[in-house]
This record gives sequence, structure tokens and C-alpha cells, in this order.
Amino acid sequence: MPRYGLIFMLLLLAGLLAACNATPEEQIVKGIENAQGAFEEEPENTNETVGQTNLYVPSGYNIEEPSDGSDSLITKGSDSFALLINPNEGAASTFFYDLQKEDSEQLWVVDETFQQNGRFGFATVEEIAEDQLELVVSAGGVKLTTVTTENQIPQNMDWMMKTVRSIDSDE
Repeated sequence: MPRYGLIFMLLLLAGLLAACNATPEEQIVKGIENAQGAFEEEPENTNETVGQTNLYVPSGYNIEEPSDGSDSLITKGSDSFALLINPNEGAASTFFYDLQKEDSEQLWVVDETFQQNGRFGFATVEEIAEDQLELVVSAGGVKLTTVTTENQIPQNMDWMMKTVRSIDSDE
């Protein structure tokens, strides 16, 4: 009898753990909430430099060399994040957003824009393969892009927006 009780408890625990996993939609909603929160917060203190640009990069992430100052690659393990800085665009710029919207065949799962104190930002998610999503976050003339899995969306969107917001673009 104790063995059946143990099996029942293990099955119950497995069911509870499965119920705790967020759906893909919930992961995306949380990611957008994180991006918007990071956009609306004060910028993070900078801790790295790319060319002449100071920016925030979380612990454990690396800026790969060579970097030309406007196009950079940030990595963590096998994950890569493409950073684009357009020094000709200010905090209110919609340049990267407008560029993305030109491709009418691109189907975004999520397309959210943010505006605050004369600043413009956005976050988009596009499904590019099963369990592979392209995330794009931008604030003014700075954009950060990656391909990720659903369960990584909330934390990636959070730090990615914190990074693009940390770059001073005429606030």
C-alpha cells in the first residue's frame, strides 16, 4: 500500500507542476509587460561601452569583438542578440518600427508600441519556426533582436529593453 501512495503522490506532484507552466500566450503577455515596464522605468546605469556609446549589459552577457560601434553582437552562452544603434535617430524616432512595418507579409504575433515623455519604443514577436520566436525591442534609434524559445521571452524582453533604454539618445 505505501508504494501506491508514493506513486499517487508523484503523479499528483507532476500534475501540479504541469499546471504551473505558463502557456505560450502567457509568456508573450508577460514579456510585453516586462518590456513596457522597462521602457517606462528610469534607464539602467551603464556598465559597458561599444564604440563611443555607453550602455547597460546584464551580468553574464558579453559584447563580442569586433564591433563597429553601431552594430554589435551580445552573447550569453549559445544565445546571440543583435544590437543596432542609429546615432542619427533620437528618443522619439520611429525609424526601426517604420522599417519593420514596410514588409506587409511579415506576420507579428505581437506588435506593441510605447510612448512616454516624448520617447517612442516598441516590442514585437514573430514566430519563425515551431518554438522559435524572433523578439525585437527598440527605444528611439536603438534596436535589439534575438531568436528565442517561448519560455525565455519574459526575461529576454526585460533585459533587452533595459539595454536599449540605457543608451542615451537625446532625452
